[in-house]
Amino acid sequence: MIYRKKSKLGKIIKIITLIVFIYACYNVDYFKNNKYVIMVKSKIGDTISTITNNEGLSALIEHYEPDDEDNTIYEISDSQDRYFYDQLDDTSKIIYAEILNNIDKIKNGEDYIKISSKLSTLSNSQDMSTALMNSFQNAWDAFRNDNVDIFYIDGSKMCLVTKTIKRGNKINYEFYISKGKNSNYLIEEFNTSEEVEKAVEFVKNAENEILSTVTEKNDYYKIVKIHNWIVENLEYNLEESNNNSNIYGALKDKKVVCEGYARLFKSLMDKLEIPCVLVSGEGIDLETGNRENHAWNYVYLKGNWYAIDTTWDDPVIIGNGTISKDLNYKYFLKGSKNFSQSHISNGRLVENGIEFIYPELSIEDYVREK
Repeated sequence: MIYRKKSKLGKIIKIITLIVFIYACYNVDYFKNNKYVIMVKSKIGDTISTITNNEGLSALIEHYEPDDEDNTIYEISDSQDRYFYDQLDDTSKIIYAEILNNIDKIKNGEDYIKISSKLSTLSNSQDMSTALMNSFQNAWDAFRNDNVDIFYIDGSKMCLVTKTIKRGNKINYEFYISKGKNSNYLIEEFNTSEEVEKAVEFVKNAENEILSTVTEKNDYYKIVKIHNWIVENLEYNLEESNNNSNIYGALKDKKVVCEGYARLFKSLMDKLEIPCVLVSGEGIDLETGNRENHAWNYVYLKGNWYAIDTTWDDPVIIGNGTISKDLNYKYFLKGSKNFSQSHISNGRLVENGIEFIYPELSIEDYVREK
């Protein structure tokens, strides 16, 4: 075997070549304008700037983040149909999914929950803060309408925080969910995650008890059974309550407003795997013409969508009067021809939010096959 000594001349030639290359990068037009050379120069400049910015090399290493694609998991992980989620833009979908995937941290009151840096795509907009605020609001509106079982979060206590990081000429952003000055993210009914867990367990047991009575295999009869349970067991609440509009109040207190009726109906439909959406808008009293904010449901049955209003099928009776069976089904599985006379849907849930599109109703009412 023959060993050859490495030539010193070769090392000298490499050093000279490197020096000439660096000189050319900064002084020869061909190299100065080459996009790859520009990228290398930018990296060198960022590194030198960081080291000399009173931080030192240790700070550079500590704060180093690779430029690889963000691998944060923000996709929806379960198979539940999410009607409102599907209508969001990509940015709002990321925020929606991050709320869902971090729900335990939110429940426990953890502050500054780091979420996907893919939101930095908004950094090119003229007013990133406004764009993020709108995206967050749209995400939350879709989230609370799709996930009626997550009843314990107060969206007004949750905010999106942007952290700006400057490294030389480069600006990066980090994003966090924060509770701001609030002690937690919970509605007024709850103060701790332990209280929430007890409420969640109560709701689960109460719903399972209701669902255990649904032995029918036909979707129509399943819908009838849930509709009847709600009409027979709930009472419209004319007084203020922390749980007036959620499924916990519907199952625990049995007294809620229209939104509580509609949310419980959707929650039970979800468990039965029957497509159902929450609908907001105005209800119109056909006798007086009076209008009021209202909530109801659309449900999918045998290829079409139909409207159901369990609240108005459970009218408030003054005194000890009773109502006919027909009145209990006046707003049950209705098509647009009849239902739209007294119900006007509105997909714009907040003033500056997007306008969600509801399913198109069957024109005619559902007719049960005999």
